[in-house]
Amino acid sequence: MSKDKTDKKKAWVRHNEQIRIPQVVVIQDGNNLGQMATKDALTLAKSLGLDLVEVAPHARPPVCRIMDYGKFMFDKSKKEKKNTGPKEKEISFRYVIDDHDLATKANQCKGFLEKGSRVKLVVKFKQREKAHKDLGFDILNKVIEMLKEFSSVEQAPRFEGANVIARLDVKKDTKKE
Repeated sequence: MSKDKTDKKKAWVRHNEQIRIPQVVVIQDGNNLGQMATKDALTLAKSLGLDLVEVAPHARPPVCRIMDYGKFMFDKSKKEKKNTGPKEKEISFRYVIDDHDLATKANQCKGFLEKGSRVKLVVKFKQREKAHKDLGFDILNKVIEMLKEFSSVEQAPRFEGANVIARLDVKKDTKKE
């Protein structure tokens, strides 16, 4: 089975005639209407022009809500899409960067950290510039020093390929809940 089919199967929720249990607990607009026969609950939902949606299938008896099924699934998929996104932003520059430009990059990092993303700092080198990798470490340490009140060092600067890389995370006491 492909990944798309398994995702759809997880997202699928029983509603209306798909609910086969004889007794269900019914909730409408946040009010608990109590336990009733599934047929009666379905009739009530249809009379209101809504659907009977199973929200807690593992409870005994299962909990169902009277609501619009299409809107429920739309909101559910929207919430899942909202949670996916880049959690790590990458900022790259060269070791021959001016102080003002470096401050601008640090400001950009600060913005990403305030939004809750991790930041990957990359100092890039070209060909024979790798001989000056100590300058790349100095630049990264300068940026880390600029951002020390907003971030904690997740990965200290290290040489990787033709780049010097460091990772910063949001400081624990300033992390958004």
